[in-house]
Amino acid sequence: MAARIGAALWIASAVVYFVTEAVAAAAVPGYEYAHHYISSLGQPDISPRSAVMNFAFLVQAAALPLGGWLLCRGRKAPLFLAFAVCNGVGNVLVALVHSGTTSPWHGIGAAMAIGGGNATVLAGAWALRPAAGYRAYLAVSLVLGVVGLACLAVVLSAVPPVGAWERGSVYTIYAWQTMAALAVLVGSAASVRKLGSGRGVSAADTHARGE
Repeated sequence: MAARIGAALWIASAVVYFVTEAVAAAAVPGYEYAHHYISSLGQPDISPRSAVMNFAFLVQAAALPLGGWLLCRGRKAPLFLAFAVCNGVGNVLVALVHSGTTSPWHGIGAAMAIGGGNATVLAGAWALRPAAGYRAYLAVSLVLGVVGLACLAVVLSAVPPVGAWERGSVYTIYAWQTMAALAVLVGSAASVRKLGSGRGVSAADTHARGE
């Protein structure tokens, strides 16, 4: 049950993010995903729906570490959860300290959210072991984490189009948590079918825990 709740939190946060991003972007004349930073959508003097975007940041700030805690409590969990908490703290800073100010904390928060999030992806490749399709899960996790960090490096170098590179570093996090959550839910459903057929299940089939 705990694993399924954690998986649901991750999926819900991803849905909230992409919906609110589209809603906020639609209210900013001339806003382009490829050329403008995501943080601009949370900046009150630019975005009429900034509260909507900042809400999404706060949702992810809670969902990634909380969902991670529900999904992974094995010996590989501490590093994985530390990165997830880093992402959460970063998202809180991004939501509360807006871009366009003289404060350095927004930039620090963005680096923590994106860097911590993609580090969570890489750590999660080993910390979580979904019962369904683990090899494919591992491979995709590694690709997403590496791509996300590479895009972040380009963002820090200010190479255009900045919006596209930034989204490349952020979307990998949401793509991974959705994939991982679905893998857990599929594995959980398979476990229920095994129980129904009287074959029984192992602890690995029941939860996606770190070993």
